[in-house]
Amino acid sequence: MRKEPLDWANILFLSATPLVAVIGTVWYVRLHGIMWLEIVNFAAMFLLTGMAVTGGYHRYYTHKSYEAAKPLQLFYLIFGAAAVENSVLNWASDHRYHHQFVDQEEDPYNILRGGFYAHIGWIFRKNTRALHARYRNVPDLLKDPLVRWQDRWYLFLVVAVAFGLPTLIGLIAGRPMGGLLWAGFLRVVVVHHMTFLINSVAHLYGSRPYTMNNSARDNWWLGPLTFGEGYHNFHHAFPADHRNGIRWYQFDLTKWWLKAMNWFGLAHSLRETPELLIVMARVNSDIKNLEQKFARSGMSGDFWNMLRHQLEIGRQRMREAIHQYHARRAEYLRDKDAWPSDVRRLWDIKVAQAKDELQESRKLWQGMLRATHSISQTSI
Repeated sequence: MRKEPLDWANILFLSATPLVAVIGTVWYVRLHGIMWLEIVNFAAMFLLTGMAVTGGYHRYYTHKSYEAAKPLQLFYLIFGAAAVENSVLNWASDHRYHHQFVDQEEDPYNILRGGFYAHIGWIFRKNTRALHARYRNVPDLLKDPLVRWQDRWYLFLVVAVAFGLPTLIGLIAGRPMGGLLWAGFLRVVVVHHMTFLINSVAHLYGSRPYTMNNSARDNWWLGPLTFGEGYHNFHHAFPADHRNGIRWYQFDLTKWWLKAMNWFGLAHSLRETPELLIVMARVNSDIKNLEQKFARSGMSGDFWNMLRHQLEIGRQRMREAIHQYHARRAEYLRDKDAWPSDVRRLWDIKVAQAKDELQESRKLWQGMLRATHSISQTSI
């Protein structure tokens, strides 16, 4: 496994900022107390820069999971720079390589090199890819004049927006140092480690309901800490989806932000993965998980093959039920206004029957999973 040379500039910055943030802020509070404007300043800068990373750098520029208007793009680029996580050109390139080579040697923050390396250690090392190789996976971004502008003026934006703007806001209350420490240094450190948690913890702890092909995990408690990025297994299975948490109860602040931007006309074409693909991904992951359990149990391969045949029947029934329900519902919604009342009533019954079959096939599948899981447990 290759060992890149140390990047001392990054090491010094990522080591010094937490010290300044913690020691400086504690020292300042002991001397001057806390003013409400400093808390508001911190919270506002945290929300703006955090959302610029998750909604902008990640879901828009890296994965193109929706279309953004120019004003929203400009917001992402200015406040994304203020997160001090590199220009979007570098950030998106690294992240696309991460998805392309996840858990492999070419993965920039490969979890197989350890949790510390994936969390922050990889930034302590220089990117040794030649420039032409580093950016060959972001040709679309290289053509974007706003992206090129941000890349050229990145350091200026860091100084002016990441640290200058909070200081200026603090100056309004006669406390510029409070603004710099709270909304500058402390906020930068919090946003950094919010992002870093996804690269480390979300590849170590949690469930893999959508794909077993890589280390990415769904982790519900990371959702509130990371603006909704905690449902990482779903994200690696369907990276072009604008959502990470697909259920209404799953905390995904970025998803709700994008829906708000869509309502205001600043974002459109929000991409969503068809339900059939999501459900079948879960089913395939269930089968692979059971296959691994049976392999550990030492049970004969012939017995597993027999169970697998039954699971395949259940999987096919669910696939057909989902397809039939969505096909009938789509036809109903498309043509119902043109139908006479008796035809509409007939189609109400057809859609209801398809929905009942879908629910029945899901119940059957869950029952088969429980039974197969019980067999694997008793045999271990």
